Amino acid sequence: MPKSSAYLLKSFSGLFFSIFLPIIVIGSLILFVRIAKMTEVMQMSASEMLLMYGYALPMILFYTLPVTFFAALVLTLTKLSNEFENVVLFSFGISPHRLVAFFYPVVALLTALLLLLSLALIPITKQLTKSFISYKSMHAVLNIEASQFGQKFGDWFVFLESKEGDTLRNIVLYNASNPKNEQLLIAKRGSFINEKGVLGLMLSDGQAFQIADNLVDEIDYKVMKIYDTHEYHPFTYENLKAYWLKALKDRKRLKDFTVFVAISIFPLVTLYIAFAFGIIHPRYQRNWGYLTILIATALYYGAVSAVAKSSITATVLFVTLFMATGIVLFYYRVQKRF
Repeated sequence: MPKSSAYLLKSFSGLFFSIFLPIIVIGSLILFVRIAKMTEVMQMSASEMLLMYGYALPMILFYTLPVTFFAALVLTLTKLSNEFENVVLFSFGISPHRLVAFFYPVVALLTALLLLLSLALIPITKQLTKSFISYKSMHAVLNIEASQFGQKFGDWFVFLESKEGDTLRNIVLYNASNPKNEQLLIAKRGSFINEKGVLGLMLSDGQAFQIADNLVDEIDYKVMKIYDTHEYHPFTYENLKAYWLKALKDRKRLKDFTVFVAISIFPLVTLYIAFAFGIIHPRYQRNWGYLTILIATALYYGAVSAVAKSSITATVLFVTLFMATGIVLFYYRVQKRF
């Protein structure tokens, strides 16, 4: 069966990449738009944007590869059926079960790759993303530029006329977090400070105004320090063992683990369903290929996400039932007839 195997692999790989590449391109464009929106609140260079994209790539691959494999397999088998090439293979003594067996190594490799992505790379890149965002958030206040409106330092809106190195000139700060007690600060000079990890702003030679109940209180000051009161939680990296052991106590982490494993074995679970509806006799059977792809994928992904919230046992039962249904359908629709 060497030539037949090579032909099957060529047909399958052609359809696989024709589906996979557009999905990756579309997913990448959407991801870059989301990353670009983050630059509204933090400054990122082109290299940092590419770094963020690299962190998100394992997640994109994890969710697209199983669906692409299933869709490509169904469409490959449907194409072979419509061109009566399956009939030729069967006439050579190649049974439908042998065709399924040909894809066992492909499914095994893909499942191993998906497990690597979900249980190793995704936890690592998620933590690296959080670390990066935490770092950028803590240093975002240091990126206040001159003559730009809408910039914030904690609860204060900041405007400065000019910036000479680390020295800020002609600064105006406004705080309206409490509408009944508005505050306005004006300073000729200022600079950012960092005292024991707490970011602050030191102002010199200015006035402070407090507006409350139609009264305005004014004071002059030589030096004033204000601090960013937002609480920044330092990021702590967890190794993979500690990360997944947390699932014993954290229900969300347990759900993530269950969903990751269930989706990783999606190619194996849906293998027989692909053959059950992909191999048809075009003269007597209707082509349900596209509908099969849509229904099976939506049902599996949706049900796994919903059931995983309740228990692992329910998820295992659903996955087992789903795979058993595919085997039964394959036997009655294909194996028994061909």
